[in-house]
Amino acid sequence: MSSVVEKQEKLYRMDIRLTKPQRINYERAASLRGQTITQWATAHLDEGARRDIDEATTTALSLEAFDTFCEMLESPMPKTTQDLLTRKAVWE
Repeated sequence: MSSVVEKQEKLYRMDIRLTKPQRINYERAASLRGQTITQWATAHLDEGARRDIDEATTTALSLEAFDTFCEMLESPMPKTTQDLLTRKAVWE
């Protein structure tokens, strides 16, 4: 299975230290995918980075909490909130 990778200018390097078994496993995995070890490694780093960023920046709600949240968005703002939004800022 080969991968079509768009050619992009690469300006940065990242050197990492590996054990011999790690290097052998990564080379084998890359070979099985028809990729270079760099293509295989960057694809997995990209996937891991996206997953970690999503986990850190995404809030998941239960179905009940989501329904409550939607109801709050659709209902009118409380008077105190409306007053706060129309109040002149202290720095003005």
